Amino acid sequence: MLDVEDLSVSAGTTPLVREVSLRVASGEAVALVGASGSGKSTVAAAIVGALAPNLTAHGTIRIDGLRVDARPARARPAGARAAMVFQDSATALNPLVPVGRQLHAVARRDVADLLRDVGLGDVPACAERLPAELSGGQRQRVCIALALAAHAPVIVADEPTTALDVVTQAGILRTLRALPTALVLITHDIAVAAAVCDRIVVLDAGRVVESGCTAALLESPTSTAANSLIQRARRAERTVVGGRRWA
Repeated sequence: MLDVEDLSVSAGTTPLVREVSLRVASGEAVALVGASGSGKSTVAAAIVGALAPNLTAHGTIRIDGLRVDARPARARPAGARAAMVFQDSATALNPLVPVGRQLHAVARRDVADLLRDVGLGDVPACAERLPAELSGGQRQRVCIALALAAHAPVIVADEPTTALDVVTQAGILRTLRALPTALVLITHDIAVAAAVCDRIVVLDAGRVVESGCTAALLESPTSTAANSLIQRARRAERTVVGGRRWA
């Protein structure tokens, strides 16, 4: 469903991403993990067609077989667009429109059901509120609902649980894991990646340094970057969906 081949992105003469390749089948969840500055959010922006104007990209991106790397999001065919869940929910929503109306504009299903699917309580009241009247966690859940409503063949989620408490995060991760579409999860937290994804791709300094089946990579990492992410998860002593204990 998603095929990224030899993607390189630069700002002038400064390389940000170097020859990244990534393939995701329909119904498959793949995590792109790395520390801050590793290039993972730049790859996400290239996939959805939202790179900043000062950045130059080379390589190929295909969604459902259609090449889209040379097109911004709005110029892509409807069936070859990726939906994005951005990290900053405050800027991703229209501040002047109630969230229910924003969902209704793109949804092909009941708005109340969408809000319930992402764990929002008091659905009628929530739908009538402006984004500024919601908490950061509620806004992020609305952003996830918008991505679900778009029925895109690929969803790219950039740190989608950052603003959520542990209980709500667990529910959102279960929702992401159950998606029938291709999912690319961008995260610095390898424990979150392990809870959702079939495969993990590790980025460091803009390059893929390791990739593989989630269980195998966690059991026997070969790169310094992957080892560092795993040790950080263990130090955090977190429990995530799927029963994996990092201690």
